[in-house]
Amino acid sequence: MAVLNQDTRLVMTILFVGAVSGANVFAYAKIGTGFPYGALAHSVLFGLGTIGAIMVMKALFDLALNDKIEIWLLDRKISAFWERKARDDQQRRKMAESAKQYNTSFTYSANQNENDENTVSNEFLAVLQ
Repeated sequence: MAVLNQDTRLVMTILFVGAVSGANVFAYAKIGTGFPYGALAHSVLFGLGTIGAIMVMKALFDLALNDKIEIWLLDRKISAFWERKARDDQQRRKMAESAKQYNTSFTYSANQNENDENTVSNEFLAVLQ
């Protein structure tokens, strides 16, 4: 499952296209004015140059960086999960020690929110039968 959601990918794509288009405008202003044909030929050349540059750069970045970025974000999400889990365990130990200090009992019941997202409820299975 991808770590980046669709909105983030769309914004990143728009920013990428804008950056490549800006670089192409700069390059065309320096080099393209020597093209000896009319305005239509200039616009076709500029359009093909922009689209070609975007396609090549996107393909190279997808091959080189996409997996690395996805793995980095996933690793960050996993480490945050385990840090949160360790903090929760530490809080439970502190609560148990406090309960022991005041001679009361401490029982922990897991929240329903901590269920795995890929599990299926018993009600859903009962409807299927």
